[in-house]
Amino acid sequence: MSNDDELVLQVADRIEQYLTQRPAAADTAEGISTWWLSSPLGTDALPTVLAALRQLESRGVVRSVERSGGATIYCAAARQRGPTH
Repeated sequence: MSNDDELVLQVADRIEQYLTQRPAAADTAEGISTWWLSSPLGTDALPTVLAALRQLESRGVVRSVERSGGATIYCAAARQRGPTH
């Protein structure tokens, strides 16, 4: 396993833990990187965060919701679907 793959797994674990503790949480990839993970890399961490979110989505842990205006919001897959304004 490469260092990049290991980093994606670590980020995915942190996102999953965050959602376990806060099941109603929802945010963009940028917000997840900044607020959930408190990444000092800022937007430089986005490729890793997005890869982790894709992995979690494929496992049924998170789901993505396209909002009007083009923003993609990520939340726990078990969360009830609300309106997408």
